[in-house]
Amino acid sequence: MDDKRVKVGGKAPVRTRGRGGYGKKKNGAVCMYWLQGRCNRNPCRFVHAAGEVNITPNPTNSRSYTYHRKNPTDSTSNSDSKQKKQKQQQQQSLSLTSGPSGDRTHASHISQQDSHPESHEESSLSTRGSSGDGIANLFMRLAQLDGHNKTVTGIALPSGSDKLYTASGDGDLRVWDCHTGRCVHQGNLGAQIGCLISQGPWLFAGLRNLVKAWNLKTETQYSIDGPVGQVYALEATTEDVLFAGMEDGSIFTWKYDPKTDSFPLITIFKGHTASVLSLQVGCKSLYSGSMDNTIRRWDLDTLTCSQTLLGHSAAVTSLVLSGDGCLLSCSLDQTIKIWACRQDGSMGVFDTRNEEHPILALFGMHDAHDKPILCCSCNDNSVILYELPSFTKRGTIFGKQEVGRIQSGLGGLFFTGDGTGQVAVWKWLTPRTA
Repeated sequence: MDDKRVKVGGKAPVRTRGRGGYGKKKNGAVCMYWLQGRCNRNPCRFVHAAGEVNITPNPTNSRSYTYHRKNPTDSTSNSDSKQKKQKQQQQQSLSLTSGPSGDRTHASHISQQDSHPESHEESSLSTRGSSGDGIANLFMRLAQLDGHNKTVTGIALPSGSDKLYTASGDGDLRVWDCHTGRCVHQGNLGAQIGCLISQGPWLFAGLRNLVKAWNLKTETQYSIDGPVGQVYALEATTEDVLFAGMEDGSIFTWKYDPKTDSFPLITIFKGHTASVLSLQVGCKSLYSGSMDNTIRRWDLDTLTCSQTLLGHSAAVTSLVLSGDGCLLSCSLDQTIKIWACRQDGSMGVFDTRNEEHPILALFGMHDAHDKPILCCSCNDNSVILYELPSFTKRGTIFGKQEVGRIQSGLGGLFFTGDGTGQVAVWKWLTPRTA
């Protein structure tokens, strides 16, 4: 096997820390085995931090992932029967989406800006878990995007764009070049940005009393009036319908009209008694999670509330929706609930998972082996990664403060934004099979 190394030029010898321990930088070469997550030399004479890492886009990547429904009648007394049923469950997969901001991007690589993280927990997985088939998966931090001074409230990768967009609570909107990892534009919208999403060529930002929209294809900007109070959640469809979850519990709905080149108001959903924190669309329904501890299901044909889902005892902070109508919800009550349709068409709790801390956000993605991963962000500054459907713990990321935003990209990339304003770029690695 050829011993290929990644050259890092123009830098003096330094001591760097990586998975293989400390090594002295002698010839500027980076250990290719460390980049693959399988260097076993301690110390290693090659560098464990690259100046630039090239990422090849995966055109088959999608913002959906699979969640396998488990059978609540499974027996725990017979291990063979249990394994057989598990295989059957894996054949009945559900496609889960984590929101509109996971559209494809043409990012090819991102420069590594932070080769010396403050702690090992902030640069890689704190634990190493099994993927269930004898292949260990790890991921590493490629870059740290610094610039925001307050909590990151949105991360978006618009379709067909080579730019990453991030927003923070102080109204700061930044645009990052995916080829260099540098901020190419920065502006302040003049008000707190509560959320940031993308759908197709559209980029939307929720402000106080306003929604800002940009058509990145035509380079046109829009100001959508009507909301009163802070916009905490946005959701958009491929039909150019936009939903905004409001501070007062209402949900504003607009649809883009190409004839007038504007967003006329369609309706306002009312029913929640506290702020709407999360929105998801699917199966001709809109789902909304609120600080009033409830989830509401809105029929998009009749524009009415078809069901109120009760079960959480604290604010519902995030929703993840499956293609066939199943719903995952998380709450400050430290639970994740899976909702499924009953025979009468209503939804009920199919399963509940208890966590040790209040949960801030859920996000779905695939790992390097295309296995479904659920990211669970908690208020102890951690993001726990679970493999579905077993909820096997694959690892934990620790931020400096609470991680409120998670977003996936192509080529195994994903992004996290925390309360300090830091945006971290991560990549799933594919080690050699043992």
